[in-house]
Amino acid sequence: MATTPTLIRGLFLHPRPTYTAAAAAGAIGMSVEDVEGWMEVGELEGEATRNGVVLSWAELVSFAMGFWEQEEIEEALGADVAEALPELLRLCDLEVRIPRMEVVALEKLAARDGKSVDAVLAAELRDLVSAQSEWLASVIPGFASALAWPY
Repeated sequence: MATTPTLIRGLFLHPRPTYTAAAAAGAIGMSVEDVEGWMEVGELEGEATRNGVVLSWAELVSFAMGFWEQEEIEEALGADVAEALPELLRLCDLEVRIPRMEVVALEKLAARDGKSVDAVLAAELRDLVSAQSEWLASVIPGFASALAWPY
């Protein structure tokens, strides 16, 4: 079985237009049954074709970014990250000062969900920037396309 960095590099650097459930499972390291289950509950939206249901690359990448942490993705991509991710979506450092209660809460939420504090906070901030997307798109070049990526 392929390692996660190998899967990440394959999916991001060698995209296919579409993936069958079996190909998607192989690309992200899940069983076909799991991929089909995610499709059944609507977490993965397939497209009906005359050869069966397929997943677009954008759909599969969007789904994979929900369980692969971005730090892990960027580490696996290494120097190829610029080819794979738009500049506005790449990680950068931010130092903030917030009340200890919020830091502890972020740590507990991250531990409960098996995620990093970075991932939990990034998801919350994505909701904030999505809510302000119209204005942000008017003042940040490339913001709208970065927000819509990978679609």
